[in-house]
Amino acid sequence: MSELKDRVKLATGQAPADDEQSPVTDLALTDQSMAWLQSRATYFTDALPRHVDRAHFMSVARAIMPSLSRCTDYSITSALLACARFGLEPDGRQAAIIPYGDTATFQPMYEGYIELMYRHPRVDTVHFNWIRKKDQWDYTPTDPSPRDFFHKPRVDLTEEERGKVVLAYAFAWIDGRRSQVILLNHSQALAIRNKYSKAYAKAEKNNKRDSAWHTDFDAMWAKSAVRRLVKVVPTSTELAELIQSDDDADEATSVPSVIRGTVISHDDAEAQAPGQQQAPTSWPEAAQPGSNEAGDES
Repeated sequence: MSELKDRVKLATGQAPADDEQSPVTDLALTDQSMAWLQSRATYFTDALPRHVDRAHFMSVARAIMPSLSRCTDYSITSALLACARFGLEPDGRQAAIIPYGDTATFQPMYEGYIELMYRHPRVDTVHFNWIRKKDQWDYTPTDPSPRDFFHKPRVDLTEEERGKVVLAYAFAWIDGRRSQVILLNHSQALAIRNKYSKAYAKAEKNNKRDSAWHTDFDAMWAKSAVRRLVKVVPTSTELAELIQSDDDADEATSVPSVIRGTVISHDDAEAQAPGQQQAPTSWPEAAQPGSNEAGDES
């Protein structure tokens, strides 16, 4: 199992892949981090939108605190406040808070973008999925909606038997009508990466191959498809802010100066918590849900 999956599992309170090799939890640091979170609970819950359950949000936050014990207070505050302001739970599905060295990093996931789309009163549903090689599907843009597109996964086959992922797609139903279908193939995802991602270009230049596009290609592929859907659905202010903050993070030269996805001010900088140690900051390797061609530029 990939290091990224292990980090996300740690951040969501799940066991890592190799339990026998997992470090022993420092109970003193855990107690300290829980006390730190509890003392600032109101700070985060006051930032939550009204529809988000405050007790549940704090429960999810408590579950990820042990994995953040070596991160700075400021980065944890920034990441959790970003989640709270956008109303996204740091559960590894809507968003994740992943420790990179001593920095807790807010990372919006494609389900987080979908969650924000749902909040617009005109949006009825939002759908995202992968099309695999042996699935039944067709797209005829000249046909009237919704007859122009269909996808029927092969439920009689396993995911592996269905073959490699060939397309990501997303669409929404708005005021009872289906939106344009966004289709994004592997080559198009590569083109988006090469044209727009400064983080990818920097990693290539430094020969590190540690950007999200290098190590979690399919997640970025999925997010790119969902972000294209933003252009054809009613857009809220908070969704526009999430996109802008995600873009700002990609352009950042160092993670501590711009926490991924956050829109908070720098008024709340705090001292580093005791017991923290510096580790190399990088995007760890990730397992691919589809073609396993994360670094393939062909």
